[in-house]
Amino acid sequence: MKTGEMRFAVIFSGLMLQILSHNVLAAPQGVFKQAMHWGLSAEYLDPGTNMGATTSQILLYLFHDALVKPMPSGEYAPCLAESYTISPDAKTYEFKLRRGVKFHNGDPMTAEDVAFSFWRYKSNQAKFIQDKTEKVEIVDPYLVRFHFKEPFPEFLEYLIYGTSIGWVVPKKYIEKVGEAAYKKHPIGCGPYKFVEFVSGVKVIGEAFEDYWRKVPNVKRIELHIIIEASTRLAMVKRGEVDIATLMTGIFYENVKKDPGLRLLEPLSPARWCLYITSQWDPKSPWSDVRVRKAASMAIDRKALADVHMPGCGPIGNIALEGDPAAIPFPPDPYDPAQARRLQTEAGYPKGFNGGKFYPYEGSYWPYGEQIATYLKAVGISLETTLLDRPAWFAYR
Repeated sequence: MKTGEMRFAVIFSGLMLQILSHNVLAAPQGVFKQAMHWGLSAEYLDPGTNMGATTSQILLYLFHDALVKPMPSGEYAPCLAESYTISPDAKTYEFKLRRGVKFHNGDPMTAEDVAFSFWRYKSNQAKFIQDKTEKVEIVDPYLVRFHFKEPFPEFLEYLIYGTSIGWVVPKKYIEKVGEAAYKKHPIGCGPYKFVEFVSGVKVIGEAFEDYWRKVPNVKRIELHIIIEASTRLAMVKRGEVDIATLMTGIFYENVKKDPGLRLLEPLSPARWCLYITSQWDPKSPWSDVRVRKAASMAIDRKALADVHMPGCGPIGNIALEGDPAAIPFPPDPYDPAQARRLQTEAGYPKGFNGGKFYPYEGSYWPYGEQIATYLKAVGISLETTLLDRPAWFAYR
């Protein structure tokens, strides 16, 4: 941060704190540095290859912008689109584009860029969405219509969740420099300009003062990828970074006792689940509901939450509380003895080999390894394979 300002360290034990733009009169100033616990892939820098997952979207929000996206003003807030309309049959979506939006190289954003970005996209759900599309009509430089072959009432959902097909890149610039050069130095129309990316190490952005919405108040943002929690904690204590994410276990307890650090424990909507793909194979032990019930009862959810997700608690359902469409399932109790009885009843008194297990990446590996330990205690052995986050997403 800028010399002379009050400096404080924040330890973040849940989702990442997003640094938002603020409407200020002064020019952007200072440097914000964060030690983050997950890896970032070069593929995430480009909306055409970004998978649209929550953690990959951080780079979209830094360097790019979308037709619509979740904002404080609403879930489907117009952004690059000033407004939009949907035909009664949900086959035509019209977006009126915001005038005066510039890419980082100074080029104006127009309907050509929107259509180009849509067809260029090749990540999650690309074929499904593009196959439904009859044409993308450029009515004029600031009006674009999407025509679908059949009613597509959920199109907005796909624009903002699980894909980046609605995020816009500069057509002329990409055609000029080529795809390879663009991936090395992406240009968007987001609040920050790309400065540097070192795989597995850091991402750096600098404020874009011509950003259409609000000029960022922080001049430079540095995201440092630090997998080890002890290193993240040491960095924030030494003043090398302003925020260190995901303090769990002993590190969480240490932070609570340190008067020089501030601990944030946000309410997280995340739901962690163990998904067993082999349950659909009738030859697999996992196809037996008693075996799956046994595995569930072998896991001490509260202990997992206390150690790895301080402030959170056991759940039995991936749905959020209060969702009227959800069926409530209370979490199973921790009961290893009953777990063994259920396995015996299912024909596996000595347990079985449960196959390969891919815990979520890096900083969450201890979480997955503890789950594997709980299952091994009742006779279910797993072959645990550890992948970093980009590899995990690519493999799934």
